[in-house]
Amino acid sequence: MNPLKAGLVAGLLAVSSGAMSENLIEILDKAKKADPKLLAAGFEQQAVAETVIQARARLLPGLSYSIEEKSSDQNIVETPNNVFRSGQQDFDTSTNTLTLSQSIFNYEYWMRFSQSKVARTRAELEFEKAYQDTLLRVGEAYFELLKAREKLSSVAAEKKALKGHLDYARKSFDAGLGREAEYHDARARYLTSVAEEIESQKLYGDARYVIMEIIGHLPERLLGMGDELPLISPEPANPQDWVEQGLKNNPDVRVAQEKLEEARYEIKAQTAGHYPTVSLLVQDYSQDSGGSLYGGQNDIEQQDVILTVDIPIYQGGAVSSRRSEAIQRMYKAREELTEMKRSIENQAQSAFQGVVANIAQIKALQQTVVAQQAVLDNKERGFQSGLYSMIAVLDAQQDLAQAQQNYISARNDYAINYIRLKRAAGVLIDEDLKLINGWLGEPG
Repeated sequence: MNPLKAGLVAGLLAVSSGAMSENLIEILDKAKKADPKLLAAGFEQQAVAETVIQARARLLPGLSYSIEEKSSDQNIVETPNNVFRSGQQDFDTSTNTLTLSQSIFNYEYWMRFSQSKVARTRAELEFEKAYQDTLLRVGEAYFELLKAREKLSSVAAEKKALKGHLDYARKSFDAGLGREAEYHDARARYLTSVAEEIESQKLYGDARYVIMEIIGHLPERLLGMGDELPLISPEPANPQDWVEQGLKNNPDVRVAQEKLEEARYEIKAQTAGHYPTVSLLVQDYSQDSGGSLYGGQNDIEQQDVILTVDIPIYQGGAVSSRRSEAIQRMYKAREELTEMKRSIENQAQSAFQGVVANIAQIKALQQTVVAQQAVLDNKERGFQSGLYSMIAVLDAQQDLAQAQQNYISARNDYAINYIRLKRAAGVLIDEDLKLINGWLGEPG
């Protein structure tokens, strides 16, 4: 077996045996169906799309038809009209009204319509953002779980090795052949590894529940990183190119830009409170009554064409106040856009440097693990011949374990930073996770 994996495989099989392995794409497929954040963004997109129809409806003609049936019980106690006498009568009245209304000029309606189209674009971008976030969260959670699982395996292997050294030190000390200091040192290191294993078990459990939040259930066994990990340097190789790509394509930035545009339309809509409105109303009115105030039935048909001009004069300062409020919210949206751009610059730079650093770390740590294994083997042989003390062997054992854990972290962080770089640039797609999925495979 590759000495690089010698200390890891036994613990790895103990942690994850007995279940079929799921890979990254299988977890992603489950997330697409069950991630509440992604599903919520989809519903929000559909809901906001309806507001465009609602805003446009205020600009189109409206047609309504009303029917009124009224029964009257009338008692004329006194009247100056000599034609009709006092008395009581009962009669029914039927009224039918057909009304056509049309806004001729309403500046707010037009601004709200334009604003609704901006909101629809923003909702579409928010769904794209949520989709890329799901890809990112799945990738991060998957490899954080692998990192926690493999660290637990490494700690378990280290604990097992330290237990062997402790047993040997105890027997040697009991037989009067070993030093008391070496026994206590071995015991202290073993107990420390026990505590580390408990902490690693907690972190492993926490990492499983992170995936549960996304797919709705705890994952079973996940396919781990294979022996051969392609080390792909970022292309383009200039981090500033990734920053510029992120400022242009990142959906977080584009959502913030659309929010700023919405805020600008809100100012225009509130300014409309100072403008007159013009509307047209056409009514076809008919009334059939079996009586009236002074008796006698009537049948009336009437057509009205009404042009209304409404000129606002003063509303207690409310219009100016609402416009001022909208202006301040526009300033807020502008600063949030600035903050988002700076954040994306930071994310792109950090992820780019992370990928580059991880590649260098993996290459170095791969050799470090091999070298530390050779050091441990040498110290163990030297201990048997009396050249080295047990403390020297224990130091080498822990140095190897630390190198293994650093190597584990670098390999998994490389995949995470690769995904983060694509997300910061706003170009993370399914194919990126499929590419990384090809790196998986049980260690040999």
